[in-house]
Amino acid sequence: MGRRVTKIYKPGDQIHIAVTQNFEDIATEFFQFCKENHYNPSEVIRSNMEQWLQKQKRIKEMMEGSLERDAQEAIEREKRILERLREEGLS
Repeated sequence: MGRRVTKIYKPGDQIHIAVTQNFEDIATEFFQFCKENHYNPSEVIRSNMEQWLQKQKRIKEMMEGSLERDAQEAIEREKRILERLREEGLS
C-alpha cells in the first residue's frame, strides 16, 4: 500500500473543521463571542492549536521518560533477584 504524505501547510492555506451535531451550540457561541468581543476567531483557534500541541508533546515526553525509567527499574530488580538466587545457590 502507498504511504500517506503529510500535508505541508503554507501561509494562507485554509484548514476546515466539521461542525458535528454535538458541537453546533459551542461553535455558534464561540463565533458570536469572538464577534461581540472583537476577537479574531482564526487567531484564537491557531493559538489554542499551538498550546494543545505543546502540551501533548510534553505529555508524550513525560510518558516516554516514565516508560524508560520503569524498564530500567525492572532490569535492575531482575538483576537483584538473580543475584540473590545465585547467593542462595538456587540458580
